[in-house]
Amino acid sequence: MGKLGAAALLLTAWPLVARAQPKPTAGQIQQAGELVKKAIAKSQAGDHELAIELYKQAYDIIPQPILLSNIGSEYEQDKKQVQALKYFCKYLEADPTGSNASYATAKAKALQIDLGNPPADDAGVCKPPAPKPEPPPAATTEPSGSTIVPVTFQPSGGPTNEPADDHPGRTLEYVGAGVGAVGIVGVALGVVYGLKAKSLNDQIDNHNIGQPWPSQIDGVPIANWNTQGAAWNRDTYIFMISGAVALGAGIGLFIYGYDQNGGKPTETSISLVPTGNGFAAFGRF
Repeated sequence: MGKLGAAALLLTAWPLVARAQPKPTAGQIQQAGELVKKAIAKSQAGDHELAIELYKQAYDIIPQPILLSNIGSEYEQDKKQVQALKYFCKYLEADPTGSNASYATAKAKALQIDLGNPPADDAGVCKPPAPKPEPPPAATTEPSGSTIVPVTFQPSGGPTNEPADDHPGRTLEYVGAGVGAVGIVGVALGVVYGLKAKSLNDQIDNHNIGQPWPSQIDGVPIANWNTQGAAWNRDTYIFMISGAVALGAGIGLFIYGYDQNGGKPTETSISLVPTGNGFAAFGRF
C-alpha cells in the first residue's frame, strides 16, 4: 500500500465522529491523535496490552467507533478472544455500516467459532449463543429407599441384535468433510481480502499526482486507507494459511475414514505448497 503520513490520517479522521457527539476542541483532537500514534507504535512493538490502554484513553476523549475495532484487534493479537469479540461487536453496534464493518463481522464470526459457539450469519454474529439443553434428570429415590430406574421395553419375540456398523470410518469421513469445508471457506476469505488490498493499493499507486485525492476508494475513507489496507493484508495471510491447513487436514481425515471400510490401507501424505495466489495441497493417498 502507498506510504501516507500517519499524523495526517489521524487528524483527517476526527471530523468523522457522529454528529450527535459534541464537536471536539483542537486540544482534544491533538491529545487523542498523540495517544493513537503511541498505540500504533506499541502495537507494532508487540506490546498489545499498553496499546489497548492508549486506544481506550483516546476513545474516552473522542468516542470514534473505529477505535473500538482497533481495540478488538489488539485483544485478538493478545490472545484474549472473549474481550476481542466484545469490542468488535461494540464497533458493529456503534457503526454497523462503517468502513470496518465487514472486517469486524468476519473477525466476530471467526472468534465465535474459536470460542466453540455455532457459526452465525452476519446479522446474528454478535447474538449470545443459544443455551445448551438441560441434562436428563437423575434417577430419583423413593422414601422407602428403592431407586426408580428407567425401563426399556423390547418388542415381543425376544431381544434383537443390531447389525454391526458396516462402515466404521463414517464418522471420520464426516469430520474430514466438515474440516475441509471450513478450510475452503478460509481460503476463499483470504482471496477476497487479498483482492480488496490489491485493488486499494493499485488505485493509490496509479493515482495521477496532478489530480486531487478522492475522499474514498472502494468505500474506504482516505483517513482509513493505511490501517484498512494493512488489516486486509494481515487477514489475507491469516485466512489463507489457516484455510490451507484445515483443507489439508480435512482431506487426510476423509481418506483415513474411507480406508476403515475394509479396504486396503493406504499411505496418506499431504503437503502444502505456497503459490502466487495462496496455497496448494498435494498428496499421495
